[in-house]
Amino acid sequence: MSESSLSRHTWWSELYRHQTTEVWLAGVLLVACFGLSLVTEQFFTLTNLFDLLNASSINLIFAVGLLVVLIAGGIDISFAVGASVVQYLVATTLLQIGGGNWALGVLFSAIVGIGLGVINAALIHHFRIISIVVTIATFNAFFGLLMFFTRGVSIYNLPDWWTDRVIIFEHEMPNGSWLNSPCRWW
Repeated sequence: MSESSLSRHTWWSELYRHQTTEVWLAGVLLVACFGLSLVTEQFFTLTNLFDLLNASSINLIFAVGLLVVLIAGGIDISFAVGASVVQYLVATTLLQIGGGNWALGVLFSAIVGIGLGVINAALIHHFRIISIVVTIATFNAFFGLLMFFTRGVSIYNLPDWWTDRVIIFEHEMPNGSWLNSPCRWW
């Protein structure tokens, strides 16, 4: 056995031995992708890739944000409720000022989101409480305050400008169809 094949064998066996669940999950995903590519012609296309990325963008943003918190050594349970509070406050603010654009929506969202994060950070730092306890508490506080002030009523009657899309990437495919990545902005 050559040295390079031995090192590859050692690498694979070490990965499998220490990350068994992840290796099996990756294998199942590869089999599922291979099966879907055999069943349909549309699975391994750029259009489908962009559709999957667009549909998963919110979850990806949450995952990246939570990854940063985990790397820093903490855990944040309140991020989903924080996002709901941010959405509600930004939506009502933009409706009250008569509209806006995507840049104003992102700016307001960042300000409110950072403000909620600073509340968590201040509580953790000042009282020396572990992050999971604080974020569970602020999760309940944020959600309770949101339900109290909104009386549990969601916003359904949004103006037409709310659903305008910004095309980030657009390309005409050889078959004449358009590949684009639309994003819904405020």
